[in-house]
Amino acid sequence: MKKIVCLLSLIGMVGIAFAQENLVPNHDFQQIEKKVKEEGQINMATPWVSPTLAPADLYTKDTKNGNVGAPANAYGEEKPMSGDNYAGFMAYSYKNKEPRSYLQVQLKEKLEAGKKYCVTMNVSLADLSKYATSHIGMAITKNAISANNTDILKVEKQIVSKKLKMYEQQFYWVPVCGVFSAEGDEEFLTIGNFTPDEALKLEKVKRPRGFSKPQLYDAYYYVDNISVVETDKPRECDCDSDPAMKNVETVSRNFSSDNDPSANKVKIVGTHGDVVDANTPSVSGKIENLNDVNILFLADSYAIDESVEYIDKIIAYLKANKSVKIKMIGHNDASEKEERLDSKRLASVYKYFLSKGVAKERIEREMKGADEPADKNDPLKNMRVEIQEIE
Repeated sequence: MKKIVCLLSLIGMVGIAFAQENLVPNHDFQQIEKKVKEEGQINMATPWVSPTLAPADLYTKDTKNGNVGAPANAYGEEKPMSGDNYAGFMAYSYKNKEPRSYLQVQLKEKLEAGKKYCVTMNVSLADLSKYATSHIGMAITKNAISANNTDILKVEKQIVSKKLKMYEQQFYWVPVCGVFSAEGDEEFLTIGNFTPDEALKLEKVKRPRGFSKPQLYDAYYYVDNISVVETDKPRECDCDSDPAMKNVETVSRNFSSDNDPSANKVKIVGTHGDVVDANTPSVSGKIENLNDVNILFLADSYAIDESVEYIDKIIAYLKANKSVKIKMIGHNDASEKEERLDSKRLASVYKYFLSKGVAKERIEREMKGADEPADKNDPLKNMRVEIQEIE
């Protein structure tokens, strides 16, 4: 029997919902005063600036320069979480051939002593970066941090993820958040990598299929949707549990859902900023075999949303049958406008399997584009990742 789950997208902003005001002005870089013509023009998104001589970048749909476009640009491709724009910064470069860059903004008001604030940003590793790195951070200070050089900025304290140390995710946005306890009068937020090279954890990443340009020997990240919000529930300011939001792979990697996928509570954040609560069962029973299993996507989308419960059942089957290997085959329909959807859909599913502890040696991958339509009369059935058990 063919098993198919349709993916439904619910549009929402990534981050933790609070009633209080976001103190970050122009938090999603949508307000641009002049045309973005070249790299290093983060200052066009007023009041954002670069605090060193190595300027951060601004990417926008409204430009004639393809190097700073959105979604496609010199570093790869990523859709803004909302609107048409996002920013980017250099977090690491091999042997410091390219200087790190930072972006900084003055908050709407000073923080109050004794209060706690949830500080959040969302990052995505650029497609052409050869490295992924750890310690992507945010610093909140009373005075603006600046340097008349391209050295690594030094801060006394920074906000980093407690558990998620490696940011290797491409094709979708991953939140970084933490609780900041204010001493009072802090009013500047600076984003970047403040950790010396010798203390960094680095990992090489493969160039995604569909890109012909050579990889760059650096770790470059897109950044979007930044917030500083007062909270009286600091425990809710937590991005360290689910892929892209919760249950992402951690140091201990001890998931209760490994043994009981029905107990999993998951939120998946897609490239469009979609957040879907997957607690409601959509597929009953266990997966008995992997014959003709398809995971369907919406048109021009590669976000895995509420089908995650069904995917967890496939993972549970693999963990119960440790000798089984599978092949994932990415497909798209000829009618879709988004490029390389077969590759992007395949990457989304593949990375989720890895985050849940399935060894990469058990997974073969193949992309077939629109070459093998499941149904010529029903395009939705062609927007899929097919999973086959290898004999």
